[in-house]
Amino acid sequence: MHVAYNARIDLIGWFVRCMDLADTPRLWPYEPSNSPLPLPPQPLVATQQRLYWVTAESIDGDSMSADEIKSKVAGWKTDSGMAIDAILEQEGAAPMGERRLIILLGELANPCRLADIDAGPLPIINVRIDDFCRTWTDTLDPRMMNPGVHHVTAARTPGWWEAAHLGFATMPQVRQLMEYLGDGSRGKWKPGKLAEGRLHVLHDPSLAPPTIDDLVWDGVSERVEIERPPFDGPELPLSEIFTPLHTRQGCYNHRGRLARCVHHQHRSFHNNIYRRGSARQWDDVISVQKR
Repeated sequence: MHVAYNARIDLIGWFVRCMDLADTPRLWPYEPSNSPLPLPPQPLVATQQRLYWVTAESIDGDSMSADEIKSKVAGWKTDSGMAIDAILEQEGAAPMGERRLIILLGELANPCRLADIDAGPLPIINVRIDDFCRTWTDTLDPRMMNPGVHHVTAARTPGWWEAAHLGFATMPQVRQLMEYLGDGSRGKWKPGKLAEGRLHVLHDPSLAPPTIDDLVWDGVSERVEIERPPFDGPELPLSEIFTPLHTRQGCYNHRGRLARCVHHQHRSFHNNIYRRGSARQWDDVISVQKR
């Protein structure tokens, strides 16, 4: 299993590195049965008609506030020298300073799906999450395929790390993304602010997560005990960042364990694991800050 898992990760990484970066969202690959892959390997501004690929600049310091990272990223440029704030101005969209931070755990980071949702201009950067993971929900969204697509939510895993994406959205966009995940029904998903875990800017998106064999299971909970790889970007405050959480039924309960997205891709999860377990309530698997 360990060899097969690493081979799959290597194949995905090779595909992303070799794939031409599409300049329109409709040319970006998306297949519901393989949701949410592939995901952007570098920062971009996703719009309805065009994808502006941006080069990440190095950032000094161990930590930054939300306002500081917005100000810094606003100046990141495309190969043609156009800064993110200039792109947003050209698109008639709110500048970075007026936006909020939201973790994009699954298909909300896929440019093709963002165009389907009609989300509007959305800057996205690569980040690293620690001590919580991306995992599948216990529900199906039948809008794109039969029987449906599993969306991605968050759950704690001490010692864990993996790559993810961070969006810079207006509040109307945040509400729109939550309503999309809930199929227009408010209350199924909420933009919570996590009370646990860590998030850093990530410059190397090829960061490999722990393998299945690296997980320690004591019959009650899972954790990772191997040494973490070093951080290559500043830490951002989760208290200032929204995280989409599935509050209707939480995440899938894989016989007491989690079915992590990096270990069980969508098709394999649905065909080989789903319906053999149950659901875990969202507030049992992750804690949020009280208002």
